Amino acid sequence: MLKFLGARSKDTEQKLFKKGVIIMKNVVNLKHSATKDCNLQNYLTMRMECPVENKVKSCYFIPLCEIESFSHNPARTGGTQPQNVTQIFDSLISDPGGQLEPICLEWNPATVKFDIVFGCHREWATRRAYQKGLAIANHPASDVKGIWATIFTGSPSARTALQMRENGNKVPSSPATQNEMVNMFRKFISQGGLDIGYSTPFKSLSDKEKYDRARQAMKQISSMWGGNKFKGIWNKLNQNGNSNVGLSFGTYSKEKLAKYFCNNNPYGISESDLEKKLSGTVLEKDDKVYAIYFVNQKSEIAGALPTNASLSKDKNQIDHMIIVAALNDSTTAKITGDRVRFEDKAKHWNEKIFKAFDEIFWMPQTEKESDAHILSGTWARSRKL
Repeated sequence: MLKFLGARSKDTEQKLFKKGVIIMKNVVNLKHSATKDCNLQNYLTMRMECPVENKVKSCYFIPLCEIESFSHNPARTGGTQPQNVTQIFDSLISDPGGQLEPICLEWNPATVKFDIVFGCHREWATRRAYQKGLAIANHPASDVKGIWATIFTGSPSARTALQMRENGNKVPSSPATQNEMVNMFRKFISQGGLDIGYSTPFKSLSDKEKYDRARQAMKQISSMWGGNKFKGIWNKLNQNGNSNVGLSFGTYSKEKLAKYFCNNNPYGISESDLEKKLSGTVLEKDDKVYAIYFVNQKSEIAGALPTNASLSKDKNQIDHMIIVAALNDSTTAKITGDRVRFEDKAKHWNEKIFKAFDEIFWMPQTEKESDAHILSGTWARSRKL
């Protein structure tokens, strides 16, 4: 049952919070209006600590019938995680504090319901508790089935930032995956999140300045992903020329390299000719045996690539060994020199160790190269080795 506490000082409130006591204030009768306007004064209120925003906030007891529930968490591409719902459900019905964390909702006048900003698992667990006729300690003892929630009223980018913070900082139980964080961060950028508070538009920055601003934003949103992990987020965000970041230097996955090569090679090799593993594919075309390796890092020419290519050439009697490459760890200023150095190392292997490589195709990566070659399906550079 809820504890109704009289006036308390802020120090006393903080001590009570530490002891697990939740303070109920400004209690009014629940009078839901069916109009498109939402009057928060019509809901029961109390103060709760929101761990996502790391502060105590006013929360409202919102009836579940007024919440647009999701069949799956829209921020988690992997879908619902039943084990997390079960864990929260067990806590709701057994913890003497009841619902310890609020969810976050946003009023949608178009549907005359609240949309979930974050807290899908908690909402599902709460519905399950009510369906089973089980009480939640700090929920009002009435016929109204509801949940404590903070109400979001900010911009679209601020909403996405909250979702990133909530999903990205779940350690260690159920952290967001890299792909989920990439998708949310891409949405945040498209909503103008990296322009707010700056005099220079994000799109006007250099590639390095974009990286620095984006990383700083991620640190503020989710420290877990703003450190060493951010490089992986950035690379995925800008891969294959389909992001909205607008870098002048493109990066490519090996899958994208394979697709471009199959669409634009002089030997008639198609995607159906490639093995599932892509890199290291051996195939026969027009009475000639080919092998293809897809490369997107400078270091690969000094790693396993030469050895694997040599073994394959000898074992499979390869007539023509091809490298299809993009150097994702290079830059516009360095790409020409990095390509030459890569080719020199391949030639050195051919001359001093084993004649493995025959030809290399370079993916267009700079803005100038992309403008000149992508639409026409040509290569930034190709060389016989």
